[in-house]
Amino acid sequence: MQTAKQSCVEHTTGFLPGAEKELAAYAGAVQELFGSEQARQSVEDWLTELELMDWPARDALPDWRHVTVAAATRLARRVNALRPMDRAEFLEFAYRAV
Repeated sequence: MQTAKQSCVEHTTGFLPGAEKELAAYAGAVQELFGSEQARQSVEDWLTELELMDWPARDALPDWRHVTVAAATRLARRVNALRPMDRAEFLEFAYRAV
């Protein structure tokens, strides 16, 4: 008989590839558009948002895009405090993060 801990570990392990793929795509886009420092901070933001997210019901898959959007919002606020982003630059960033 499978213990609750084993079941939880197996269930969580199934989520990891999707989360890793989403985080890597997001970090890569931030690195390309804003540089290493913003990429590093954005990874930290993404992980913070992951901790804050409401997890779905038992067998539902988490929507990593919600975590990415929340982290991108933090990035936008941080970058906007440094300099305004023009519309074209923002749209390029948004499309690359998807």
